[in-house]
This record gives sequence, structure tokens and C-alpha cells, in this order.
Amino acid sequence: MNHNQPPINLAPGVIAIARRVKPGLEAAFEDATKGVILAASTFPGYLGSDVLYPSSKRGEWQLILRFDTPEHLQEWETSPICQAWIARADVLTVNEAKVTRVNSLEAWFTLPEIPNAVPPPKWKTAIVSAVGIYPVSYFMPGVLRPFTSGLPLWLATLINISITMPLMTWLIMPQVTRLFKGWLYPSK
Repeated sequence: MNHNQPPINLAPGVIAIARRVKPGLEAAFEDATKGVILAASTFPGYLGSDVLYPSSKRGEWQLILRFDTPEHLQEWETSPICQAWIARADVLTVNEAKVTRVNSLEAWFTLPEIPNAVPPPKWKTAIVSAVGIYPVSYFMPGVLRPFTSGLPLWLATLINISITMPLMTWLIMPQVTRLFKGWLYPSK
């Protein structure tokens, strides 16, 4: 083992960008968002993205980009391609973009209608995560059993997780977070 090498960074690089779109330019902004995602997907370490649409016409749009390391995220953010997309988005939006660096599962608890909110306490996110994960982890193995019963346990578990995590990220947790919004983000 070479002790002179820098440690490997296993933390992901995640950024949430909130913007309020000028009235009438929503379709152009959605096209620009798709362009940003497509451009980012060509960069090393790109893991995926989410778009959180506003709950009202005047609400904020939020784009979440995930890279495997903060260094790869920085490589994307400082690239001329990213800077060109920022300039294009600036024309379509009002005010400055609100940029938040997100760690780990905090992205599950990001709501476009509560931009730049302080993340809820970890004990609350743990409880709300359990509410979302429990039904999926309880029912998913039974649903998949007809397809995975002859497979090795490690492969059946991998298939289960490969279906469960996208379900949690894009379907279940956004709904559960909205359901518990008042408790996670109480009014001051």
C-alpha cells in the first residue's frame, strides 16, 4: 500500500439549484434544464439528477445534480459548458440562483416550495425515511419473489435494491416529505 497517495473521497458531490422562472418562460426553462442534465451527464462521475417542479406557477424550480465526488462536481461547475448554461438560465429567471450543497440523503427532504430551508434534524429525517422505506422493504421482496426465487441471495438483494432506491428517490420520498412537510419544516 502506498501511503503517499491522497485518500480516496467516497462522499458524493450533490448540488441543488433553485430558480424562480420569469412568467411565460417556463417551457424555455424546462428545455434549458434538460440541456443542463444532458451536458452534465457527459462529465466524469455524473450519477444522475432530479428536477423538482414548483407547486405553483410562481414557485421555484429546483435542479439537483449528483456526482460521485465533490471534485467531479467542481469540474462540472467550473467548466465553460456549465457556465454557458448558467448564463442561459440567468436570462430566463428572476434574481440569483439559490445554490445549496446537499449531503447524502438530504436530497430526499428538499422541497421546491421551501427553498434554502435549513435541513430538518437528523432524528426527524430518520423517522420520515423509515415511514417511506418500511412499506417498500416489506412488500418488495414478495412482489419480486416470482422473478428472483431461483437466484442467489446476493443477486436477488441487488435486484431488490436496484428497484427500491429509484422508487424511494423519485416516487415515495417526495410524497412522504410533502406529507410530513409541516413537521419537518415547522413555521417559525
